[in-house]
Amino acid sequence: MIAHSGRTGGGAAAALGLVVALTFAFTVVGSNIPGPLLPLYEERLGMSPFVLAALFATYFAALISMFLVMNRTRVGRHVHLVLPGAVLVGILGDVALWLGSDFSPLLFLGRALAGVCVGAATGSAATLAATARGEAGRTLAATGAIGGSLIGLLSAAVVAETFADPTVLIYRLHAAALLVCEVLLIVVLWWNRARIRAATVVELTVSSSSGQPRDMATPGRLAAYGLGAAGWTVGGIAVGVLPTTLRSSLQSDLLVAGVLGGIVLLAAAWIAPHVARVMRRTLSAPRSLVLLGSGGVVLVAGVLSGRLVLVLVGCLLWGIGQGFAYAKGLALLTRGSTPVQQGRATSLYACVSYGFAASMILLAGALSSGLGYVRGTAVMVLLFSAFCGAVLVFGRRYWKSTSVAALPDVLAVER
Repeated sequence: MIAHSGRTGGGAAAALGLVVALTFAFTVVGSNIPGPLLPLYEERLGMSPFVLAALFATYFAALISMFLVMNRTRVGRHVHLVLPGAVLVGILGDVALWLGSDFSPLLFLGRALAGVCVGAATGSAATLAATARGEAGRTLAATGAIGGSLIGLLSAAVVAETFADPTVLIYRLHAAALLVCEVLLIVVLWWNRARIRAATVVELTVSSSSGQPRDMATPGRLAAYGLGAAGWTVGGIAVGVLPTTLRSSLQSDLLVAGVLGGIVLLAAAWIAPHVARVMRRTLSAPRSLVLLGSGGVVLVAGVLSGRLVLVLVGCLLWGIGQGFAYAKGLALLTRGSTPVQQGRATSLYACVSYGFAASMILLAGALSSGLGYVRGTAVMVLLFSAFCGAVLVFGRRYWKSTSVAALPDVLAVER
């Protein structure tokens, strides 16, 4: 084994952490690029609201499948191969998406490859970041995830408003960024090969000595999954549904107007946990659900009245409640688990959350096809608010015992 010490070892670890966070952020960028472009696909390819929703949800289906593969096989242990491979899949996805600007089947293929890319990158990036920076690496990965989401929304909207043929250009730019990340990643992985090898040996030892996940009562699991589903779904709605709905509600041709809600939500979701840490406070599960449910009602009022301010207030409430709800549910589900058991439970938890988000997006597409974007989205969001109320009532006996010791670490699950 090659030993690293002093300034050289510290520099190698710092470089690994930085490049991994940057790479993960740019893989997440690709997941959110299509949101602002959905109206352009509708105009160019004649896609119905339901087909647009299915296109956006294809990413979730591929992501869930990849989470299950990573969780049920030993592929995830080879992080030094998985992350570079995920980046290559992401580049292929970009190629399919820019070639699909005039051919919708390639768009679906590109979205699926983007889901595979992020699903494979999530666990491997978190492992490598923790290898490089310890516990701080988990927060680094979380920051990269939310930063990537914001960059994806903003860059796609700006390119679409500024340049010709944006459905091609934005994916070429993203592919170029991923290619740069791939080169840097290969360099730092080779530089840190001894450190990564040692971390892999420790992981194999821990995995072989772990037992089965502890048993948990079904009502408790349902309450936890309900919290995660509620928290994660608002992000999918803001990014995958609001861009087209807001343009219709505001009667505006500006693509940037459609992504303002998503930007507010992501910014609030990023800032709120850090503010809570500074203030040494946290939102309880019931209050998180109240924020999510009431935010939906306010957002519906804004969409129906065409008042952007109300929509943004609703997204702000969603953003504040999102991270806390997701983290509380995960803490409830994994309380008392070993690290390996927690990793497996987290993967399944993410699958359920993403699956519910995808179902709500598809529901919005189906309703919008029959009622129009504004009314269809309003009905779906009201149903979602009712779901938040149902979870609040059902899980009331489990909330008091749920605590989150390290909120930013919990939020390091892929966005």
